[in-house]
Amino acid sequence: MTGNTHRANCADAKRPGCRCSGCGGSLHGWQGWTSLAGDPPRIRDERRRQLEGTLETDRRSGNLSLNTNNRRIYLNLARLDVADHLWATDPRPKPDDRPASDVDTTDPTSESFDLGRLNVLAVSLMEETWPDISTDIDNLVRSDPAAREIKKRLANHAWCGLLVALIQLLERVNDAVDVLTGTARQFIKDNLSRHFTTGFPRAVTDAVIDIVVDRTWSALERILEAHFPLLGADTLRALRMLAVFTCPSVERHPEVYRHAVEPLMDDAHKVVSEEVRTQVIVLFTEWWRRRGPEPVG
Repeated sequence: MTGNTHRANCADAKRPGCRCSGCGGSLHGWQGWTSLAGDPPRIRDERRRQLEGTLETDRRSGNLSLNTNNRRIYLNLARLDVADHLWATDPRPKPDDRPASDVDTTDPTSESFDLGRLNVLAVSLMEETWPDISTDIDNLVRSDPAAREIKKRLANHAWCGLLVALIQLLERVNDAVDVLTGTARQFIKDNLSRHFTTGFPRAVTDAVIDIVVDRTWSALERILEAHFPLLGADTLRALRMLAVFTCPSVERHPEVYRHAVEPLMDDAHKVVSEEVRTQVIVLFTEWWRRRGPEPVG
């Protein structure tokens, strides 16, 4: 059936609106940004200079243009600030001018810092579930072109949508036991169902949603069994970072902005710099004032 070749430009989120059937969006963006968080500061500083050099100003006023290019650049500058935070709060030894070692997600101590928590969640909920999800989709439709199309559709905000639903769920519950209820699982499915379509009959779309949520839910149960501290501000912060890294286009996914970008910009740990925060607010507020929040898809 369909292969699972994952393109590097998907991992690094090089192209907005990426539709990679090789990973269905489960590896999009976050791998590249977390890798960048392990690089020495000079690497991120150079990336920041490159981004700032492509900002566009209005020729008449000289002010920052309120356009798509600048929205994407400032969102990436916010992601760079998040990567800086992840590097600065990583307690592991940092070799001089060399990338830090990869996070060992099997090491319980990785749960004690933001980069470790983010990687545990990303690997457990997304990377490790994808092969089974991919196989289940192949078995569901039994057609290579149909399976590829469904996986491309998953890359169109399904994963960041799932993460946002999980964030909303964790914001509401007070006990880890409440996360594992059938009601909580249905909440995730209902949220995903409102935004995700396969382009195929509703029964197929519902079956795909069941596959993704059920596989992810099993991973969530394993995390809790391993005593991962799922509740609390630290995990919510890691999930928000993961959603922001994963989303292929925040300007087309208002829920990611509302439940992930905004809380990170207001986080007490000063995850995003004040200058970047100010410009992101201006650019995105103006965008939705003129266009209205666009539906995912």
